Amino acid sequence: MNSEQSSWVLLPHSTYLRDLRWYTKKRPAELTAVHHNLGRYMILLARSPAARSVQAGFLHPEPYGMVAVDQRGGAGGLQETRLYCYAHSGSRTVHLLGIGDKSSQSADLARLAPLARSLNS
Repeated sequence: MNSEQSSWVLLPHSTYLRDLRWYTKKRPAELTAVHHNLGRYMILLARSPAARSVQAGFLHPEPYGMVAVDQRGGAGGLQETRLYCYAHSGSRTVHLLGIGDKSSQSADLARLAPLARSLNS
């Protein structure tokens, strides 16, 4: 991790760690791609005055202040994947909430919404 990324801290939640174990075994290429884009997001956050102002083609705003980081830019033929996170500008913390694919997006948002709401308050 370079010095630009280190100005923000990553905080993985248990839901993310559970998803991470599954993706490590079942979809490692997708996991690598979203983690690469997470690194790019961290650089953008370090250069931005506010987390909400960061925009990129691989970022998607979600309810309750969540951001979904997708797999774009990875190898061809990857399944659409989202790493859900919440960037808190005050503490300069990126909360890693979960990982899912396009087919589970609605269920992923429903299961992660309570956690995001608690961070958003």
